[in-house]
Amino acid sequence: MYYQIADIVFESEIVLPSFENFKTEPKPADVSLVISEEDAPQGTEVRSSYIIQHKIDGGWFYHAVFDDQMGLVVSEDYKKLKLVGQRTYSEQEAEDIGFDEEYSLEEVLIRMALECLLVRHGYVSLHSACIQLEDMAIAFSGPSGTGKSTRAEAWKEAFGAELISGDRPLIDVKNLEVYGVPWDGKEKCFRNVHHPLNTIIEVRRSEKSNYIREMSYEQKRRLLYQECFIPMWDTETAVIQMTNIAKLASRAKILRGFSGPDPESAVELRKALEAGKYKKEKTDMKAKGGFVLRNIAGEQILMPTDENIGKFKGTVLLSGVAAFIWEKMQAPVSRDDLLTAILDEYEVEESVAAKDLDNLLTKLDEYGVIEKD
Repeated sequence: MYYQIADIVFESEIVLPSFENFKTEPKPADVSLVISEEDAPQGTEVRSSYIIQHKIDGGWFYHAVFDDQMGLVVSEDYKKLKLVGQRTYSEQEAEDIGFDEEYSLEEVLIRMALECLLVRHGYVSLHSACIQLEDMAIAFSGPSGTGKSTRAEAWKEAFGAELISGDRPLIDVKNLEVYGVPWDGKEKCFRNVHHPLNTIIEVRRSEKSNYIREMSYEQKRRLLYQECFIPMWDTETAVIQMTNIAKLASRAKILRGFSGPDPESAVELRKALEAGKYKKEKTDMKAKGGFVLRNIAGEQILMPTDENIGKFKGTVLLSGVAAFIWEKMQAPVSRDDLLTAILDEYEVEESVAAKDLDNLLTKLDEYGVIEKD
């Protein structure tokens, strides 16, 4: 079987169901997959998640944390793939450690190797929900749970947009083109399409205000470092990807979008996007790690954890508004955007809210629990 993802031609000895839309005519292949009766090789473990990478002579061996007897041998240049060994795990064992078998394990391992090869061809896999709007692509990115999928759904409902990928589309850094891929999240959207990248929008929740803020180069790069696939087990390929990310941060239009999850908010945000009405970039603040907010007997208490227990004396009692602000500061956010969020959430005069916010930020800074970018 022959498949093509972006400009990569993949020859496989097995049929891969999620790759069905990416079939192509036989042609010279960039990467090939064969099946072998060889035993799983041994090597030095270099990274663990639910997939473990081992460094072996001439490449890598990928396998699941719950089964080291079956896996994928990958050459150092990612051009030769070989499935080896026999499956030994049960579905219950996989479920027990949180492996969501939306695809076969083989497809997960193959995807990881192909993404590494694509890195070397100048592509970035961006954790995002990406839509096709007319003849352009818009990607909604940000950490899990921020509302990427709901924003994509709102734009589909408001404008008839179509999903390109619900989880990790490919971006050609040189040509700024977005490609669908044969791997995806819960949407299982395997569209073999590509469109010019219009905008990457970092998703921020806002129930009432819908607006766009410019981002500095460092803010863009930080977002991409957090949300792009980087194979940290392979230093050489990881460095290539970091270079790709730096180029994408400097070339692509990347904005921070504050909006609700409904079609009406999508309409307002699109108006701001097309009119170029962006608020100026501001310095970000972020809550430091090592602290946790707990509701104890109806009071919001900020408590140190881990190594901060010894460094930070006591706890901080926060008001309801202060606790709301602390939650907003789990992601980098500017002072002005915090003020907008307060005004959206509470009935308070702007001058009063601004004064109270500045006092709180000063106090949190004195306590040493926030950091500024």
